[in-house]
Amino acid sequence: MIAAAMVACCAGSTLTSCNNDDPYRAGFIFQQPQYSVTPLYANTTGDSLIMQCFGPWRITAEGDDQSWATIDQMTGKGSAIYSLGVHFAQNTTGQSRTAKFIIRDTDHPDEAYASWRYLQFATRGDGSLGNASLVRTITASDGYKATIDYDEKARPVKFLLTDANSAVAEQIDIDYNELSGRLTVSRAGIAMSGTMDQGFQAERLTGASDTVGYYAQYYSNGMPMPLNNAFSFVSSTSKGMQASSYLLNGQSLDPDSLHTADSLRYVRQWRNDSFRYVEQFKIEYASGSDNRHQSIDPNQLLLGFAECQPLQLLSMFRYCRSTSIIARAISSKGNIDVTTELNPDRSISRMVVSDRRNDTETSYVFGY
Repeated sequence: MIAAAMVACCAGSTLTSCNNDDPYRAGFIFQQPQYSVTPLYANTTGDSLIMQCFGPWRITAEGDDQSWATIDQMTGKGSAIYSLGVHFAQNTTGQSRTAKFIIRDTDHPDEAYASWRYLQFATRGDGSLGNASLVRTITASDGYKATIDYDEKARPVKFLLTDANSAVAEQIDIDYNELSGRLTVSRAGIAMSGTMDQGFQAERLTGASDTVGYYAQYYSNGMPMPLNNAFSFVSSTSKGMQASSYLLNGQSLDPDSLHTADSLRYVRQWRNDSFRYVEQFKIEYASGSDNRHQSIDPNQLLLGFAECQPLQLLSMFRYCRSTSIIARAISSKGNIDVTTELNPDRSISRMVVSDRRNDTETSYVFGY
């Protein structure tokens, strides 16, 4: 789902001498990278360079500080195929950055050469900035408490939610298998899995009885809308269905883009049809706020932990994360007002949700 310039790499040609006194064959054929620009997320730490080299070669880095991107081997012999590791430091600068490399045939440097770049976004795969603080606990005034564990790439691997009676309300384990490209989420003993993208996320996770993921909305003529116009996030389990629909009106969903949902519709339906909850909100956001400075998406707590989908809270479906913090949700049944306090690094410290529909107020304290 990464959007980037896809320009064919100019390294797929070879040169052959026409002079019988100085016969040579030079050049490179790349299997990877396949394009002249390779996009990366802020927490992407590795890639591969696979190429066939006809003559002796040397790779050089071009530009200013590119120490964040390194290649296992920078010189080599000809008539060989190389598979090399490429390593990236996580981008904690808060800005996107690029690294450019050039490979030349050392015997014919002006005739046989190729270049490529790595573009590393400011944001991680979950939509948070690469320097965003990791939320490890969320303590609610209504007795709920969430605990979150992460791996070395700032990806959530465990989520535990207890209620006011200290009983387990949710327990989730997450496995990222980069070798197979599969993401697996185990929730209440039920595993769901899907194909993992470059941001360590899946469009949809499916299991024996549970499915969760993005779903298209449709125009009146039956054609699906593009995701940046409107989409739904649906969780269907043996207990029932939970869905959120977002209206974006054509905003960009590129990794570093700023986008906010104009409105939100929330639906919950139990399997036995005993309870149905439908609410629609027009959303207003706090002026100047930036919802990318902490790992989780606090906007998902608008209706409280009881109605929160944990995978959305963990921002494992990044398009659901508006890049501003909600200030007010307007509904025909009454408004919900949200006030927030920030830490010096702009991560969220405390949030108070005042629900005028039922005259309740819930505070959330975030621990790092």
